Amino acid sequence: MTGVATLHASAALRAATVVGSGGVDAAGGTPRLESVALDLTGGPGLRVGCATLHARHVTLVGTPDAAVTTACSTSEVRVSDSVLWVADPFAGPRAVVTEYTDYPAAPDHADGPGDRHLAPGFAAGGLRPAAGSPLLDAGTPGALADADWPEDGDRLPRAADGDGDGVPVRDMGAFERPAPAVPVPAGNLLRDPGAEEAGAWAFTGGFARERYGAFPFPSAAAGAALSGGGAFFAGGPGPAGAAGQVVDVTGLAPEIDLGGATAALSGLLGGYRADGDAGRVEATFLDPAGQPLGTVALVAPAAAERANATTLLPRARSDAVPPLTRAIAVALRATRVTGGYDDAYFVNLALTVAAPGVPSLPPGGGPGGPALKPFAGLRVLTGSARVDRRGRIAVRLACVDGTVGSCAGVLTLTGALRKGERAQRVGLARATVRPGTTRRLRVRLSRAARQAVRKRRRIRMTLFAAARDGQGLTRVSTVPVTVQRAKPPRRR
Repeated sequence: MTGVATLHASAALRAATVVGSGGVDAAGGTPRLESVALDLTGGPGLRVGCATLHARHVTLVGTPDAAVTTACSTSEVRVSDSVLWVADPFAGPRAVVTEYTDYPAAPDHADGPGDRHLAPGFAAGGLRPAAGSPLLDAGTPGALADADWPEDGDRLPRAADGDGDGVPVRDMGAFERPAPAVPVPAGNLLRDPGAEEAGAWAFTGGFARERYGAFPFPSAAAGAALSGGGAFFAGGPGPAGAAGQVVDVTGLAPEIDLGGATAALSGLLGGYRADGDAGRVEATFLDPAGQPLGTVALVAPAAAERANATTLLPRARSDAVPPLTRAIAVALRATRVTGGYDDAYFVNLALTVAAPGVPSLPPGGGPGGPALKPFAGLRVLTGSARVDRRGRIAVRLACVDGTVGSCAGVLTLTGALRKGERAQRVGLARATVRPGTTRRLRVRLSRAARQAVRKRRRIRMTLFAAARDGQGLTRVSTVPVTVQRAKPPRRR
């Protein structure tokens, strides 16, 4: 705005920029300035009549006649977390002001406790702190109070981690330096990671999509700074909302079954002011029968970790993918703690799986490319096998004639070694079979499995085959195999 900004009574000017030679005139009462920038070419900066002016997170630059003037014996000015960068007779040409109070009581305008004289380190072309600026995280410590204005002059969250130390603290002046945006990683397996489209997630319990900029959600400027698009997920009006989708990872089955795959789960998670509404992102690894093999989770930052700012913070973790995982179920869960709306927020969600050893193959079957040939996978021809003297069983495998390349994969044998127990992995072997041929492969059993078979005589187990051909197609199969103890030696 240009001209004079005149404030009366308890009026407040927030998230604004004043330019020209007018400045701010506190005419009476107890007006407030919060997150205001003044870029002045003359006149008074802050002119205080018979009033008490509270100015917090103010940046005043330019060539005003004076940064602050008072016109009444009862005038009072309280300035905190602010920057005065002007040719001022009492503050000097370089002043960072944290606390100027009671101007009539200090007619010489001496510095208040905590005031410092130094270069503010603005970013080029603006008044926002640059990297390395002494303004970063130098404001009043602690979380935002309920009465604090929660946004800076550009409607970004007031407390941010601009210096990258992992702790959001308010900066000094009208503007915060936001933390670097965290883009969605390449290779993301989740559909609709940013709440921009419908159909990917199944919603329950009132879970919702919301738009940045709608009160009381994060502003549109905050969404842009986060690279969060125009929308995000929120818990919604119910007491416990959720959203979920299932990702198929069968194409990586051979590497997963060998135990070399890693899943990375990440996202931006947050909430509203001091609300304690809880959010978490869960990834559950599912076996070929859809049963869980384990669950990992990202937990949304508590309000104190956000410094009570309405914002979202990056969270990430990496975990080994359990062998025999064929799908990963991802769930967004929100639990309302306070208020009538669940303010657990989610955006830029990602699940990636790294599997060293996956061959680099040219893409096939795409538009304009050659059609892919059918792949039947690795055929298991054995339904019953005896344990030999070396603790192995022999399995006969076949690869269908016409297979591109070969049938190359992994065999995983599982079984419940005691009645009532859950099946466990008891054998693992790599297998490669040429097209149109069969092969006998020996799978060594674990010591516990050998002992169990010897004791129980026979155990019904399950053999999982995961194979890939030369086109990069992966097929999996499940075959029951009865494992019997070795034959007793013949008597002479």
